[in-house]
Amino acid sequence: MRLMPLGLAIASFAVQANLSYVYLRGEFWYLADKLEACIAELEKADYLGDKLFGTDYSLRLRVHVGAGAYICGEETALLESLEGKRGQPR
Repeated sequence: MRLMPLGLAIASFAVQANLSYVYLRGEFWYLADKLEACIAELEKADYLGDKLFGTDYSLRLRVHVGAGAYICGEETALLESLEGKRGQPR
């Protein structure tokens, strides 16, 4: 089992987030399929999804490929990009 996004899952649980994103700059588009496959394996093994480990906690991970803008390292520009807008600081 590939566990690349497992650290994000642990951090998401720590803050009780139910949806978390792996944001990839456009230059790293080729990693998106690998991350999606890892997420699918974790879902199949019941490490992600609904009612994890017999609790009411649920978690979904999503991969988002941005446009490749360096400015998206700034948090408000990142949020703009995740919302489908141009990655510019607010």
